[in-house]
Amino acid sequence: MRDRIPRLPHGAPFLLLDQAVEVGEKSGVFVKLVTATDPCVGRDGFLPAAFVLEALAQAGGALIAAQEGRMPAPGYLAAVDDFRVHGDVRVGDALRVEVDILRHVSAAVLLRGRALVDGALRAEARFTLALPR
Repeated sequence: MRDRIPRLPHGAPFLLLDQAVEVGEKSGVFVKLVTATDPCVGRDGFLPAAFVLEALAQAGGALIAAQEGRMPAPGYLAAVDDFRVHGDVRVGDALRVEVDILRHVSAAVLLRGRALVDGALRAEARFTLALPR
């Protein structure tokens, strides 16, 4: 699969992903283009860390949604462990968002995500998405 973002409950302007690059069974790669017209970008031209984390969570949700019946529909961000910011994300950047499913338990999915710009790590986290019952 390429280009189409798997169905998420987010709409503009809160859908942060612009493109699906690769979606597999346990991992996915997505892109967020950071533009000056993006309402999430601060006046200083930087994308706040909270929105980088949200992009990671949305990528996890899109990966789960792409599983087409092998997993329940994605729910909501339930926990964040070890979120680290390693650098700024600014207008003009193409943020590459990589996510991997680490573990799936009955009501939740534990994922690992990385956000990169031009191959340089900008942020990483382990996080849990709760699944609807």
